[in-house]
Amino acid sequence: MSELKLKVCGMRDPENIQGLLDLKPDFIGFIFYSKSPRFVSEIDEDFIMRIPLSIRKVGVFVNETIERIVALADQYGLKYIQLHGDEDLSFANTLKERGLKIIKVFRVMDAIPFYAKNYKGIADYFLFDTASINYGGSGRHFDWNILNNYNLDIPFLLSGGVQLKDIENIKMMNIPQLAGIDVNSRFEIEPGLKDLDKLRELKAAL
Repeated sequence: MSELKLKVCGMRDPENIQGLLDLKPDFIGFIFYSKSPRFVSEIDEDFIMRIPLSIRKVGVFVNETIERIVALADQYGLKYIQLHGDEDLSFANTLKERGLKIIKVFRVMDAIPFYAKNYKGIADYFLFDTASINYGGSGRHFDWNILNNYNLDIPFLLSGGVQLKDIENIKMMNIPQLAGIDVNSRFEIEPGLKDLDKLRELKAAL
């Protein structure tokens, strides 16, 4: 299995972001959802635009309008849009047609939704997170054995309470479409502030 990609989500503190950039994650996520404790209400636009292109910037949205997503993508140079709400196929396709890459989130309970197959040609990645009453951030696993039945061509990121101790088991999964992991709350000092030492260990383990 090739090296897993690392997506670190829920960033907003410039100094913390700068420290993360030194670790060279594959993706860095900014949450533009006002009900999240990691909501990016405002952040230095010039600083965000100077993030190296090799680290792909992801805007995380929950039931937002097309117009606002596109505006924020332009403002901050977001290349990927993570749809974490109840957005439908047409919504995702409209963003795709605007030149944005799509990470479609599925909140998994006991099966991967059958309609995921409809996102072929639209979603660049899926992200499988644990179903909860909120939109992510539960810090809990779903039953990863479900993924053994995954038979679509779309690569996916694994989320939902991923910890350092899980990496060995994740790397043993014989699932070619497993592209990487998405981490957030399990690597935080407080909401929106990551523990860079823990992330350094994680990056080395991948």
